Amino acid sequence: MKKKIISIMSGTSLDGIDILLGEIEEAGLKTKVEVIFSKTYMFEKRLKERIQIAISNETSTSKLLCSLNFEIAKAFSECILNFCEIYKINLEEIDYIVSHGQTIYHIPFPERDYVASTLQLGDGSALANLIGVPVISNFRTADMALGGQGAPLVTYPHYILLSNNKKTRAIQNIGGISNVTVLPKNGKIKDIISFDNGPGNMMMNRAMKKLFNKEYDKDGLISAKGALIIPMFKDILKNSYFHKSPPKTTGRELFGDQYTDKLLEKYSDFKDADIITTLTHVTAFSIVKSYRDFVCKKYQIDEVVLTGGGSKNNTLVELIKFYLKGIEVSLVEDLGYSSDYLEALCFLIIGNETLNNNPSNVPNATGAKGFAILGQISPVLRKR
Repeated sequence: MKKKIISIMSGTSLDGIDILLGEIEEAGLKTKVEVIFSKTYMFEKRLKERIQIAISNETSTSKLLCSLNFEIAKAFSECILNFCEIYKINLEEIDYIVSHGQTIYHIPFPERDYVASTLQLGDGSALANLIGVPVISNFRTADMALGGQGAPLVTYPHYILLSNNKKTRAIQNIGGISNVTVLPKNGKIKDIISFDNGPGNMMMNRAMKKLFNKEYDKDGLISAKGALIIPMFKDILKNSYFHKSPPKTTGRELFGDQYTDKLLEKYSDFKDADIITTLTHVTAFSIVKSYRDFVCKKYQIDEVVLTGGGSKNNTLVELIKFYLKGIEVSLVEDLGYSSDYLEALCFLIIGNETLNNNPSNVPNATGAKGFAILGQISPVLRKR
């Protein structure tokens, strides 16, 4: 039986709130899904600033986190209602809403005085009652309870949507953090390699804001003008994360504003454009280096498929091609999907697996001890 599901997604880069309406039926390898409408909304300025305050250990408070859990749910509900108004969608016909929530903090490994854990705000029950539709949310905690890192979770839907019997594909997402899903030709779930490569747009975006007062390097125009700062390039690549073997995941805690600001101060004598160029090189090189270190010893990659906001940065794309030296590079749009909604579509598929009582984590990607049914369902009294 077909289900109509709205999926809402906001990532670590805070570059927008993606909403998608899809129709889905069956589950697992038999999944059939169709994207009907999609749209991206920008964060309201004040809310984005408050989230950025909450993300920082230096400025966050318990009171702010408590409030944001409801503020984000309210913002999501307003986007969904506007989305339904624009596309003439009757909410009574929507079976479920899938909401990833806004990641505030992620601790993939136990640290001194802290256990491995994750926090996404935008309460599912609050959202369900604001909209009047049941919500599936909070997907990462079940995997972490089984010893996993709670990421990457898009591995399973990538396998469902993008596997190819004739090619070994690397699905390379470049959001705030870059992460890859390697799908061997004719491969099974157990054959997949998936991990976070390192920083994606996160450090570039922070530097663009600080140096140029722009949210991001549109089309890679700034980075195209600069030169590589070799000492800075080498300095960043000394980070131990790049040498750690998968399964591994990372986030703002390692490559966020505080780390980037220290680098900007250290290399402030260099031209602003050169700094952006260098950070762009770091993202491209660290992606390709991770293939050589952790993938190519087992699989020969036939095609790299780029998705996420970074796939629209022309300079970054050209640098990835340069460092790959001969491997075919394409965009997810070439496969019939859009970077603007792919991650929202992935979580729609995960939510559907939850409804079917099926696991959708990939233990060899997250490091979990076993498979888990992801997500929590928040019911609501329906008007229909």
